[in-house]
Amino acid sequence: MIELGRFQIDLEMRTLQRDGEPVHVGSRAFDILAVVVSAGGRLVTKDELMNAVWPQTIVEENNIQVHLSALRKILGADRNLILTVPGRGYQLVTRQPKTTPERADTTQPATLRRPLPSPKTQLVGRDATVRQIRALLKHSRVLTLVGAGGIGKTSLAIETARQASADYPEPACFVELATLISAAGVLGAIAQSCGLAVETPCAEQIAAAFAPVPTLLVLDNAEHVADHVAEIVEVLVARTHSLRVLVTSREPLRIMAETLLRVDPLNVPAPYSSDAEILQQSAVNLFLLRSHSLQREVAADSAELQLVGEICRRLDGLPLAIELAAARVATLGVEGVHRRLDDRMAILAGGYRTALPRHQTLRATFDWSYALLDPGARSLFRRIGVFGGVFTFEAMCAVVCDPLLTVASAINGISELLAKSLVNIEFDGPVAKYRLTESTRAYALDKLQAEGERRELAARHARFLSTCFQTRLTQLVDGRTRVAALDHTLDDARDACDWAFSADGNPRLGIELASNLTSALFDEGLFAECCTRAAQAVEVLDRLPDAAVDPGTEMRVRAALASALPYVHGSISKAANLWQTVFAMALTCGDVDFHARALWGQWHTMISLGAIHESMTYAQRFQQLARDQANPWHTVFADQLVAISQHCLGRHVEARRALLDARERFAQLEHTAPNGGKLAVNPLVYCNGTLARIAWLQGKPEEARQVVDDLMARVQPDVLEPSLTHMLGTVAAPLALMSGDLGRAATYLEIMRSQAALHHLDVWRDYCDCLSAYRDLLSGQTERALPRLKAALDSLRSRGFRRLITPYIVGYADGLSATGRTEEAGALLEQTLAVCERNGEMFFVPEIWRAMGVAAHAEVNQRANPGESCEESLTRASTCFARAVELSRAQGALMWELRASMANARHLCDQGRADEALDLLERLALHFDTPAGTADIRALFEMIDALRSRQGQHLSARKWKSLLDPLAM
Repeated sequence: MIELGRFQIDLEMRTLQRDGEPVHVGSRAFDILAVVVSAGGRLVTKDELMNAVWPQTIVEENNIQVHLSALRKILGADRNLILTVPGRGYQLVTRQPKTTPERADTTQPATLRRPLPSPKTQLVGRDATVRQIRALLKHSRVLTLVGAGGIGKTSLAIETARQASADYPEPACFVELATLISAAGVLGAIAQSCGLAVETPCAEQIAAAFAPVPTLLVLDNAEHVADHVAEIVEVLVARTHSLRVLVTSREPLRIMAETLLRVDPLNVPAPYSSDAEILQQSAVNLFLLRSHSLQREVAADSAELQLVGEICRRLDGLPLAIELAAARVATLGVEGVHRRLDDRMAILAGGYRTALPRHQTLRATFDWSYALLDPGARSLFRRIGVFGGVFTFEAMCAVVCDPLLTVASAINGISELLAKSLVNIEFDGPVAKYRLTESTRAYALDKLQAEGERRELAARHARFLSTCFQTRLTQLVDGRTRVAALDHTLDDARDACDWAFSADGNPRLGIELASNLTSALFDEGLFAECCTRAAQAVEVLDRLPDAAVDPGTEMRVRAALASALPYVHGSISKAANLWQTVFAMALTCGDVDFHARALWGQWHTMISLGAIHESMTYAQRFQQLARDQANPWHTVFADQLVAISQHCLGRHVEARRALLDARERFAQLEHTAPNGGKLAVNPLVYCNGTLARIAWLQGKPEEARQVVDDLMARVQPDVLEPSLTHMLGTVAAPLALMSGDLGRAATYLEIMRSQAALHHLDVWRDYCDCLSAYRDLLSGQTERALPRLKAALDSLRSRGFRRLITPYIVGYADGLSATGRTEEAGALLEQTLAVCERNGEMFFVPEIWRAMGVAAHAEVNQRANPGESCEESLTRASTCFARAVELSRAQGALMWELRASMANARHLCDQGRADEALDLLERLALHFDTPAGTADIRALFEMIDALRSRQGQHLSARKWKSLLDPLAM
């Protein structure tokens, strides 16, 4: 017989009595009563009740309600003995036998405490946190675990209470507050948890019940009744010094005795982590554990494991979201879950049936938090969903505030969102920055869409971002102090651009934003993205009517695309056309800044095309514009462009003088120059790089190397690109190769290849392939290097890129000659010579003539019939070598003269004219101070020694030089 107040229940006889008198009750109603009573206070779920009362029968759920209603009528005043827990099931409210008020003993400790709930899954990655909580409980009267919904506060509290059982003589009291809405309900639940036999308990009575022995009270899910819980807990700890209270809540209680511990997400792998690093992260371990519990083998290979890492990262390490995602793997697979994360609110469902309803889907978890907000905080929460990255209070107000949501409301709202763990905060010095997790943002955007506000807020956000970037650009153009980097707005700007160019967007606003965003992307070294977004904007722009956007916006976006194209896709001719359009618009608008920028852009594309005569034309126009505007910085910059074009024309002495002067003037104007973001490459890289090349050509390899080393040291670590790759590709690596320092060249090329891959610099990747193949050619791997060199050269020329590739065309021709393909080599060199002479690319022409002589000389040695006349080939070789020496001397290019003279010396030796060869080389050797420096100079002295040895003169090169020149002693 079971006593329930005035009622007695005999489960075996299936009878119900009230005060000893039998009470008639229907069979189904008795079955329900029997199941609930047999559970002894445990929650009985709807499914459990249906299976017990209606086994193997399909009935509607409202049958339970019908029979419960009848049962409660029978129970009368004791109808509340059966408690309905909304969304979960039913529970018997057990009571101690009543005593008269005079003799009631409210000081007795709990005798029938509710046991801790069983964990639904293994706790992963929380060992350190559990230890921390236990340590804090030794010194804190009230400890509140605060965090977002689904972050695992309840699991942590249960596990802590389980492990802390040894710290307390009595079992922990666990109180689930999720279904309660009033202070009386909270008091009743606490009293029930500790077995206190009081009809309407008060906080003082509960405190008295806890007083005798140290006890741990766990109050779970307190956020919706935080005010009531705060009042009750404050009384309990004030009257019971041995009591420790552990609370889980999405917001603090804000009482004096409270210590807060914010529960962090699980650890997630960083981008580009290795497989081993991914497996070390607690979020991944939870995902795998949950997936494997569903008999689904996951992460069997590296590719799938990488996807698991990305899923956990995008779910921000939120345990509930990770468990729900892992559960979906059984039906969608890892790749399917990863692909559908943008619709996470729909797919992240299917939690444990016994879990609270709000923990069975990700949407329900956020619905619970959202319902607790006041209307102003709800509006703010929806609207800040447009921010994808971190944002400041100022940025937030600029986007979300209007007559309906004032700044004052925003202040209150952001405080509430922070308190309820819906927004994260971090500090950059004194500046507060806010951020939504990716899942929280997805929910906020859903709500924004549901309220019909998304398009308006997206437009406001895009305009704000465009203004931010435009302000930044204005400061850069005016030469004022550079503002703080806006890196945290880049993600938002990307999202805003995507929206603006979508079917529901605003293309004109998208073009305006893109025109400012692309400049920032270029400055950050994100050339591929800059190119993609600028190209998208230009494509939309070309479809709009004329004057659809203001000229400044159109010039910015076209200039951004023109600047990025040569580095990424290498479409040099397309870039030239874009600069021509910008130039024409600048003239029409009278925009001097864009006029100068377009002239520089056209000069740069002409240099890249190898069109040196045209580059000089644009450099001189720039020079004239700078003088007309009396702009000192533009003047020195224009003078430098003219000097570089002079160098390309072969006028090295004149160019060197002008560049040295420009370098000094740059130093004087350093603090007044516009930021390097307006130019693809730092001007000093152009200046010093060209000076290094001229020094090498003039026979000063050590000076050239020193300039390169100084130039490398000047590269700023925060703005490496594109200056670093440009310097490595056009100066450092080529000079190392031409000097025969293949080891140093390999180091430069390794760095260059990495940078080109990192920043998606397709042109420089091809150029690196070209230099690498040329290095192999120099190291004697001719057969292997030739096809690779040809492929790289063909790729560069197909992009329209001819900048500094002539030496490698010559190298390829030398390789052809060495392998017997002299006719092919000669044709290639004739074609290359014609192109260079037509375009004015004269600084490598001496090398072309040398290589033509080498090809003609090789023809003689390759004739099938030795007796056949070779006079024509011999004459042509001699003529070519003479022409190469003549042009080298005219340009002051001693290194080209050296190469041509050595080739001619070999040619003379093969004709039996060794004396002439020695005389030629000895006169040339007078120009060099040491046989060290480059492979060519070393080869010169080695060849002289060899020729002298043949004549019986066994003098060292140094001794021989000293005898000829007393000043060298």
